[in-house]
Amino acid sequence: MILPEDRYRFSGRKKKDRKPLIFALIILLAAAGAVTVFLIVRNNEKPAETFNRQEDVQTIESLWENQHYETINEKCEYILKQDPMNQKALIYNGFSYFYRGASQYSLEEKIPLFDDAIINLRRALLVCNEDIKGKVNYIIGKCYYQKGKFYSDLAIKFLEESIEAGYTGEDTFEYLGLLYSKLGKYEESIEFYLKALEVNPNDTLYLVLAQTYFQQGALDRSEEYLRETLAKTADFSVEQKARYLLGNILIEKEEYNKAEAEYRNILEKNDKAADAHYYLGDIYDKLGDSVKARYEWRKCLEIDPYHYGAKLKLYG
Repeated sequence: MILPEDRYRFSGRKKKDRKPLIFALIILLAAAGAVTVFLIVRNNEKPAETFNRQEDVQTIESLWENQHYETINEKCEYILKQDPMNQKALIYNGFSYFYRGASQYSLEEKIPLFDDAIINLRRALLVCNEDIKGKVNYIIGKCYYQKGKFYSDLAIKFLEESIEAGYTGEDTFEYLGLLYSKLGKYEESIEFYLKALEVNPNDTLYLVLAQTYFQQGALDRSEEYLRETLAKTADFSVEQKARYLLGNILIEKEEYNKAEAEYRNILEKNDKAADAHYYLGDIYDKLGDSVKARYEWRKCLEIDPYHYGAKLKLYG
């Protein structure tokens, strides 16, 4: 049986269906909410696509010039969430993480920042212009150097790629010398130290080169660069290291009087140099003067009661 259409009506007028009106109202409210959210976001956050505008580039560059690296990282991280391969954001972000890492005191604080720098800069290499690739490789290489000996091969790889790309920093050759030395590749290390001396001759480089020749067993060459170090340096800490090593070389060459003069020279400027007394004892012991030798070792222990070498000589 078909029911009449007005069976359940209690009014003489036909009741209008309100469902379409309610549905339309819901749509209008949702649309209004979406517009409101959009306006809030637009007014409070800078979208990634505007980063290439001149005013935004100037803002980042101004922050860079004033060394506000943390702020740069915050801005670049937002940009990269929306545009992960934005060249400028990756480079500024990576460089800023590097300089923040370099300014930290502990390795625990440094390493995460260097890791973030490496991630951003290695990604930047995929999209960056040829004229900036050299410097990007250079910073990556320095990051790996800071991460320690087990990253030496990667540090070398990126520093050498920076040279191939046409960029050489003031310290590129010095870093490569240090890295090859860490790996025990002394010939390559010396090659880069010599190049570093051509770029920036200084007393520390002469000393490091002398130490490398010593590790290689080239005592005459080591002595040559130690004397160059002593002729050039005004820094007593550098001078002291040079005289200690020179004294050791002269002992090995059995030039005991010359070796003694080096250690006496150290004691004239630093009477608390325990090692100088220890090596003087070693010289007198080799010359057969046990009284003088024991006197120097006792002097060594007066300055440094925990000096292992002197204890071993006196009580071993």
